[in-house]
Parts: sequence; structure tokens; C-alpha cells
Amino acid sequence: MLRRVLPVLAAFAISAAAQSQPTVGRYCDKLTQLKLPGVTVKIAEQVTAGAFALPGGRGGSPIVPAFCRAIGFVKPEVNFEVWMPANWNGKFLMVGNGGLAGTINYSAMVAPLQRGYATASTDTGHTADNDGHWAEGHMERVIDFAHRGVHVTTEAAKALIQSFYGIAAARSYFDGCSQGGQEALTEVQRYPNDYDGVIAGDPANYWTHLYMGGHLWITQALQNDPAGYLPASKLPIIGNAVTAACDALDGIKDGILNDPRRCHFDPSTLQCKGADAPDCLTEAQVATVKKIYQGGKTADGQQIFPGILPGSEAGQGGWATWITGTAPGRGSHTTLGMPFLRYVAFEDPNWDFRTFRFDKTDGFDSDVEFVDYKLGPIFNNINPDLEAFQSHGGKLIQYHGWSDPDISPLNSVNYYQSVNQKMGDVSGFYRLFMVPGMFHCSGGPGPNTFDPVFALEQWVEHGKAPDRIVASGGAVKDRTRPLCPYPQEAQWKASGSTDREENFVCAVPKKP
Repeated sequence: MLRRVLPVLAAFAISAAAQSQPTVGRYCDKLTQLKLPGVTVKIAEQVTAGAFALPGGRGGSPIVPAFCRAIGFVKPEVNFEVWMPANWNGKFLMVGNGGLAGTINYSAMVAPLQRGYATASTDTGHTADNDGHWAEGHMERVIDFAHRGVHVTTEAAKALIQSFYGIAAARSYFDGCSQGGQEALTEVQRYPNDYDGVIAGDPANYWTHLYMGGHLWITQALQNDPAGYLPASKLPIIGNAVTAACDALDGIKDGILNDPRRCHFDPSTLQCKGADAPDCLTEAQVATVKKIYQGGKTADGQQIFPGILPGSEAGQGGWATWITGTAPGRGSHTTLGMPFLRYVAFEDPNWDFRTFRFDKTDGFDSDVEFVDYKLGPIFNNINPDLEAFQSHGGKLIQYHGWSDPDISPLNSVNYYQSVNQKMGDVSGFYRLFMVPGMFHCSGGPGPNTFDPVFALEQWVEHGKAPDRIVASGGAVKDRTRPLCPYPQEAQWKASGSTDREENFVCAVPKKP
């Protein structure tokens, strides 16, 4: 790990105001000469302003400002890139990964770069996407993926930024969703001094329980009994029934559930009266839906991971993407979750998910206990004591889609409540924003386009805590709604258009 920042090279001692496109080219290539502990900068090259073809063909060719692109690695094999714009805003923002990482998140680096940030991303120590083979016999890679990779990249990026611009970044931020949300809470809990502000979206921070009580539980529910599999064609039946039963509970019929916990939809109402048909669910399919809503539990009722909530079933990015897929075994819960359990948890390429023991049997510990013992200390970030981050002056914005079909939104609620219980009122440095009608990190019927980076900047740099964040889009293109700090939610003033955010107030809902 880097323990210090290299003293500024005299040739790099230039102010951000003096930067220009030719200056980027003049000083960028010198970054390969830097001597940093454990760090190698392999390539440093100027990228001119204009269309930039993102490596690997992912994300097209966005328009970017002129920047210095540094490509390197931290020993043993944590690859990273740092992009430093000519017209620098004086700040650093690192972006997180998704899935099992394995690639640098080029597309997520574009927006910070366009806003003037020096930005960075890492593959977290392996290059293999989500197939899991990278972990075979490589516990060091597992640890890098779990938490070390982002931290050492952070240190390397800060050193490069200081060396290139001649001054350290005035502020450092992290922004990630899903696995990136896991990385965000990893930084807050394990490396609290790395960042001034952190955005944690739909975080996978209770990693082992998500993979066992979330991904695996749902995979078994869909595939242990072939009769219980839910074809994607039946998802609109469930989604429409949920909307009909629960849409009006928040006082507005708009296709969005403000808080799905108030929806007590019973899928048994959809059970076929006779033979299976396209407009109903079989008894086995009803049981599958109930298991998905329930979430993983042991035989004695212990909740391993909370269930998926109603309102997430239909639409692009709903259950068809994450849960059912186009056929058994094609949903993301299977294609993402099983490789991790197979290669990281059990280290057996022939491991069969149907053999997993949720309960103790014949005197043996459950597989839940085994995985928690082996990997929990490495992966799980559920520590409610954030005093070190708070003392550092850090600010944390967490958000989660209420209609997330991948990581239960109750996971974020549970963690936020645990921090409040441990530390008292944490609104001075930590706020959670639940997003009605948003799927996993984006998409869904509710307004799901918003700017947490701007809100975080205002909080960190100007002391203006986010009392509401305006979101737009969703099923109605021009609809706007406020996102409110939990436990508040957006409530209509009973006058004006329900498609305009100014007609809503943030308030704690009254108990029925």
C-alpha cells in the first residue's frame, strides 16, 4: 500500500489555471517516470478533446475534454486508470464497479471527466468479468476484489494527481452503485480517511448474505422444482396485480409505490382455477413468488437476507432481467451469484447450488455459517460504527431503488437504521434516499434520473445538507419528484400536477 505521496516533481509544479491542451501533452508522458511504492505507471498519454472511443467498445465514443490518461497497476495485479483533465476543477472523483468487477469502468469515468474532475477506476485485481474463474487458487485476488483494490487505487490516484498538477486534490469523492455501492461502504467503514464524500447506491454491502439469502435463495426457488419456474411472459400479470392492489395507498394513482412495505399483495389471488394458462399462476409458481418476496430464511425463521419487494416485477430491468431471465438459469441472480459461490466460497467448479444447506443437518454447520466464517470478515461491510468517517468530516449519501429486483431495498434500510441505533441521529453526515419506482441503480416506472454528486458537493463544500434531491423521468418522461431523506417520503400537497416536484413536500408519513 502507498504510505506517502511522492514529493511534487519540480517539472509538474504548475497550477490548474495554467493548464491547457498542449500542457497536458507536455507533462503527461513524464508520469511513467514516477517512483511510487508498489505502483507502476505503464502508459501516460495525451487524449485530445473530442470523440473518445472507450476501450473495449463499451459505451461508444463520448465527447470528452483534453485529458492525460495514465494506465498502471498496483502490485500484485490491481490495474487502474487515472484521467486528469486540462481544465481541472481541483477535485478527484473515483467511480465504482458492478457485478464481480474485473474491468475498469470506463463509461462511468466520462461524466466526472466532463465535469472537470480527475477521475479513476480499477478492475479490483482481476480481469475476467463475472465468470468467477479468476478466483481459483488466488485468495489474494479475492481480498483485492473484496476491499484492497479500491483503496490502493485511491492512494495511487491521489499521488498521480498531486504529481501531475503540482497540488493535491482539494476534495476527494467516491461514487458507486451495486458492487460500487459495496465499495463505497467499504471505504467508509474500512478506510474512513480516503474520501471527503461518498455516494453508495443500492449497495451489496452484506455480501455473503446477499449471495446466499438473495441470489441463491431465488435461484433455488426458480429451479429446484421445474414447475415453479416463472416465465417472463407471466411477469406483467404479477406487476399489474400489484399496481391494482397497492398503487393508491400513497394517495396517488401513478404506477409508483411510495413505500412497497405497505403493499400486502397476496400472489395466491392469481392462482389458476384449473389448468395452467397465460393469465394466471400455477400453485408452484405462486409458491415461487412468495419465496421471492419472503427472502432467504432458515427453517427456524431466521432471516438471512430480506426479500424483493412488490412493484419490481414487470418492465425492462425488472424480474425478467435479474430473476427469471429468458429461461431457467438465465437470470442475473444465477449467472452472477453462482460463479461467486462456486469459485470463491466453495472453490469447486463442480459445486451444485441444489446441495446448499441453509440449516444445520446431522450435526453439521449450515453452509450459511461456513460461508460467513470463511468470507464474512473479508466481504461484509455492516459495521454500524462510522465514528472515524464522521470525525474525518466525511459525508455519506446512500440511495436505493424501492423496486430493486437485485438487492433488496430493505438491506439499505436495515443498515441505515443500525447506524442510527449505534450512533444516534446521523443526519449531520449520513442520509439515505429511497427512490420509489426505481429498479437496480436505474430504470423503472418512477423518476430515477438524479444528481447525487451535486448534492454531495453542496454538502461537503458548502455545508448545505440535502433536504431533497429532485429526480426526473421514468414511465412519464417529464415527470419530476423529490427524493426525501429517509424516513421522510414525498407527499403530494393535494393541489397542482402530480408530475411536478414543487407540488410535493418531504415529510414522515403518518401511521395508518
